[in-house]
This record gives sequence, structure tokens and C-alpha cells, in this order.
Amino acid sequence: MRIAISVSNGFVSGPGEGDEVWIVEVKDDGSYEVVERYENPARYAQQVRGVFMLRSVLDHGVNTVILSEIGPPGYRWAVEKGIRIYIFEGRVEDAIRAFIEGKLSEAQGPTHGEHHGHHGHHWHRHVEGFGEYEFLKPM
Repeated sequence: MRIAISVSNGFVSGPGEGDEVWIVEVKDDGSYEVVERYENPARYAQQVRGVFMLRSVLDHGVNTVILSEIGPPGYRWAVEKGIRIYIFEGRVEDAIRAFIEGKLSEAQGPTHGEHHGHHGHHWHRHVEGFGEYEFLKPM
């Protein structure tokens, strides 16, 4: 099974905040291997950044992610696309081990509201769905 993790400095991050995305192959015997690392495309997005990371994960054939947090737009988009989300705060190695040991629960909703932001700017032009973000709608 392959999982994707949003990573910054060796710690699990949010989908819009991570510097990299790691694809991890989890083997039946409980071992694992990082099989790919790539720059998080969300770093260059101006709006609904987490969705860019989540879309990249699907493009890599992965539908299970470990994140430190997720907002409503990313959560809605992920659920719509069948992505399973697990929340973990801490080191990547600990997150992978907790996942393998079955200690992580699947997220049942976003971890914060619409007004979450780390970068001093907010886009509040929509409340439900994606509004003018046509490029995010299913193809």
C-alpha cells in the first residue's frame, strides 16, 4: 500500500504548508520505504492550496494521506475524490509507524474552519463548494 505525507523539516505538515510530499510504500510485513519525494505544488498556489497537494497525490496513484491538519475546502475535495485522510502531529517516522500499527483514525471532518491561514492573507470569496474555482471541479 502506498501513502502520501505532507512533510516540512521531517515533520508531518498540512497539505498547503508542507515543503515536500513523500510517497511511502508500506509492505505487508510492516516495513516501509520512501519511494518518492517531490516538491509540494501547493507552495505556489494562491488559493485553496491544500487541494493542489491532494491532486498531486492522486496523480501519483495514491489515495491515502497523512497530514497534520486539513481545512474544509481540502477535506471536501478529498472526500469527493475518495482520498482517505489520517491526522498526525509529529515526526514523519512516528506517523508511518502509527499508521502501520493501526493507531491512526481516519479523519471525520476538517480540523479547522474556513478562516485558517498561516500566511497573512485570506481568500473568503466562497463559503460552500469551490465557487469560481472551476479548475477544481471533477473532470
